[in-house]
Amino acid sequence: MRSLKRLSWPYYGWMGVFIVVPGLFIVLSAVSTYHAYDVFTFRFTLEHARFLSERLFVRAFLNSWKYAGMTTLVCLLIGYPVAHFLARMKSRNKTLLVALLIVPVWSNMIVRIKAWESIFRPVSILNVFNIGFDMIGTDAAIVLAMVSMYLPFMVFPIYAVLQKMDDGYVEAAQDLGANRFQTFARVTLPLSMGGVVSGVIMTLLPAMTAFVLPERIGGGRVVLLGNLIEKQFLNPATFNIAASVSLVVMLIMLGLFALIVRVDKEGETLL
Repeated sequence: MRSLKRLSWPYYGWMGVFIVVPGLFIVLSAVSTYHAYDVFTFRFTLEHARFLSERLFVRAFLNSWKYAGMTTLVCLLIGYPVAHFLARMKSRNKTLLVALLIVPVWSNMIVRIKAWESIFRPVSILNVFNIGFDMIGTDAAIVLAMVSMYLPFMVFPIYAVLQKMDDGYVEAAQDLGANRFQTFARVTLPLSMGGVVSGVIMTLLPAMTAFVLPERIGGGRVVLLGNLIEKQFLNPATFNIAASVSLVVMLIMLGLFALIVRVDKEGETLL
């Protein structure tokens, strides 16, 4: 076993270099005057945290929860029936259908965002069919694009739980006189709540921190936490403020991830 543990050393090295070290630099920049543009000036301070009470941050924070919440809700309403259908499917085409859900994730996200952006503009390829939209900057356009990006993150955790669920529970409920709705409400749904919680969190996190999508689909008029961090980071004078906002996002992510681990102790729903 000890010889096999050595195979994990590259993984720990990768985690340390690309996750732990950058995370420590973010924390250091958030609680001091240190930043990459001036490594010789250093003193501990919490003055950057004042930005967290300013209107710009509050607006970006609320917008992030708003769009992430709407996206997560729509993904859940669509994703659960899809996951349930695929889990109960007996056809040979089941693997193909599951693969079709994965294929869009393999494509570059920037390309997919540009495709949605071109569709939502008045002049697009849809004009050939006498169809035109002027939706750039609207809530509907942002949520629709986000749903298309993050729907698989909702489907697969729920699918993983439903796929492993023993059909004997459903048969037992039906033998006891429960109809389909009662069976679903009292058996299937409670047993799949681990996948639901994991899917909600895994959809909520990327939706909250998106920055390219709201910038392009939102027409630059919608500010989320991801956009705010990017703009503050590119300005040397506000580098530490960007680190403070990033630290808040990191703490939210760690809290939600801890919830996943608590709900799904075996890790069967984690992608």
